[in-house]
Amino acid sequence: MMENRKRAEIIQEIASYFLSLTIGENILSIRDISKKYKVSIGLVSETIKEIENAGGVTLEKRGQLGTSITEMSIGKLWRIARQEPLVIAHTLPSNHRYEGFASALKDALNDAGLETYFIFIRGSRTRVNALRENRCHIAITSQFAAEGLCSKKEEIAMTFPPCSFTSAHHLYLREGVTRGQTGLVVGVDPDSYDQMRLSEIEFEGSDALFQTFNFMNIYRYLASGAVDAAIWTEDDMQPHLSEAIRQLPLSEHTHSIASSGDTRAALVTRREDILTREVIKKTIDITCIMNTQTEVIEGKRIPAY
Repeated sequence: MMENRKRAEIIQEIASYFLSLTIGENILSIRDISKKYKVSIGLVSETIKEIENAGGVTLEKRGQLGTSITEMSIGKLWRIARQEPLVIAHTLPSNHRYEGFASALKDALNDAGLETYFIFIRGSRTRVNALRENRCHIAITSQFAAEGLCSKKEEIAMTFPPCSFTSAHHLYLREGVTRGQTGLVVGVDPDSYDQMRLSEIEFEGSDALFQTFNFMNIYRYLASGAVDAAIWTEDDMQPHLSEAIRQLPLSEHTHSIASSGDTRAALVTRREDILTREVIKKTIDITCIMNTQTEVIEGKRIPAY
């Protein structure tokens, strides 16, 4: 037995264990929990009582049938286990679709009693790096970006339907430029996996020249003639369409490779972070998220995140 282990470590481990269970499920016996965490039976009993008193779980002893969880507070168990708020890295809230998704997640997590904060970071590549650097627990990207960026240390915890991340990506051309002309100067932002990879696919085999820029100023680059063409989201570009900037669909080849993954939202976690994935599984209802996002997009709800 390791009686010298810090009590704080034991309570965090047992709270994490409870989070892995569901309401109605039996917990291990006190003896088995003491063996699992290599501590005394007495310390286990005291720790479980402390978690109960804190409102993390309510347990029902049923004799030979064992002890089951009758109530669970995901927020309180998280607070005991992690002792920090849940942090989510999201893209800049530049349109109602992004705002709606953030609002929906915030509602779901708050309803579960989880203290949740968003950090807004430009570029999916940068958000995944923030996850790797332990600056957040969840990174939101498109499914297409998640599949392209995740290493063996990251995992897609949940994906959402088409148009949950963006309605569509399109090709945008400045005035006087045609799609097939030679020598096009194409704006690309390596921080955005979607924008960069879709551009590589769309212009593969052409003599297009890629010029690095910040995608937040894409319409300015096009309107000023600094670039001839660029790929970006319909949600962000729609307000800037004019005679000076035209919108065209991406090629069927590009669509076939992206396969709607560029429009689907994904929640990415560190592979070792089982606890965060348990929280996602227990708190996020995809239908509810989509309904809230739609209400924000349609102006029926004020975004709050």
